[in-house]
Amino acid sequence: MIKSNRLHIRKLKSDDLVHLHKLQSNANVMKYITNRPKTIDETEKELNKILQMYKQNNTDFVVLAVCKNDSNQFIGTCAVIKNEANEFEIGYRVVEEEWGNGFGSEIARLIEEYCFRNKKLKSIVASVESNNIYSVQILEKNKFTLILESIDDENGELTKYYRKDCHNY
Repeated sequence: MIKSNRLHIRKLKSDDLVHLHKLQSNANVMKYITNRPKTIDETEKELNKILQMYKQNNTDFVVLAVCKNDSNQFIGTCAVIKNEANEFEIGYRVVEEEWGNGFGSEIARLIEEYCFRNKKLKSIVASVESNNIYSVQILEKNKFTLILESIDDENGELTKYYRKDCHNY
C-alpha cells in the first residue's frame, strides 16, 4: 500500500461499488471525463472490468481506490493506463464534497510514487481540458511539464498535455 500523510491507494474491491458509483454518478465529477454521469450498470461493468484486469495481472490498465488513512473512507480513484501512444497516462477523481481539501495534489504524488517507484516507469503523461483549471493547477504544482496544447477531436475543447520524467520526481 502506498501512503501519504492523509491518504492511501489500494486495489478496488467488489464492495466498493456503492462508493465508486457515488463518484461516477456525480455530473460535476464526470464533467471533464465523460461529460455525463454514469449509470449504476455502467459503473458495475467498469468495476468488474477493473477486477478482471487485476486477476490477469494487467499492468497496462490499473485503477486504484483512494482512501483516507484515518477512516479508510473511499474518496476517489486514480489510474495509470497505457494510452494509444504507448505512454502511461495518469488520471484521478475525487468525490465533490472533498474538493478544495488539497487531496488532488496528494493523489498526484501518490500516483507518481506508484509509477516511478513501484512500476519503475521512466515517464508519465496527463491530459486535461484547459477549462479544468483545478486539474491544470494540480499538474503544474506537481512540476509536470506542459508539452502540447491542441483541440481535442472528440469534444472540440482545448486540451493540455503534460509529462513528468522519473528524474524530476
